[in-house]
Amino acid sequence: MIKTVKLSKFNGELCENLYTDVRFITPTSFDDITNLYNRVNSSMDNKNWLKFRDFTYLMNVLDEGGFIIGCYVDETLVASAICEPPNGDYLNNLYEIGLSERDIASTYVSGYVMVDPLYRGNSLHKILLETRMEEAALRGKQYILTAIAEENVYSLKTVLNLGFEIKLQKRNENGVTRNLLFKQLSNLLSENIEFTA
Repeated sequence: MIKTVKLSKFNGELCENLYTDVRFITPTSFDDITNLYNRVNSSMDNKNWLKFRDFTYLMNVLDEGGFIIGCYVDETLVASAICEPPNGDYLNNLYEIGLSERDIASTYVSGYVMVDPLYRGNSLHKILLETRMEEAALRGKQYILTAIAEENVYSLKTVLNLGFEIKLQKRNENGVTRNLLFKQLSNLLSENIEFTA
């Protein structure tokens, strides 16, 4: 377990004595990610914002040196996200931004963020991103890249408030325009990151 965070809302209502454990997710818990995806996807107006990641994809994240974190309430996964080395379009985007090979090797791509609709309003997206930034810095990474659909104003606001900068806008294969946001992680370990919900 990485840490425990007190939550303040359940299904949009204020509550007390509700806590989430932030943990690393291992292959034995990949079914939890699929179950969370199904709950999140069923509540989304635009299904193209979130692409499904299967067991093979998730295993490759870990095999290639990335990590997956999640927020559990009791034994139910209520939020999750991944950090992985850049590949494919993300790798091309980093070249387009102007990063050197050395800087690209020191970059994680952060994505596949999901929050259970019953637990929205608890800043879980922010908690997951702060945790990914901190863990990336601990693993020696200097940069982090993430992509957010242009229409997803709440997630975009969260990421911008954490010091990310929009570097590119790209349309994906589903026709969704996404902002590519980038942050340098140097000095992150000496900053005070406040975890709140």
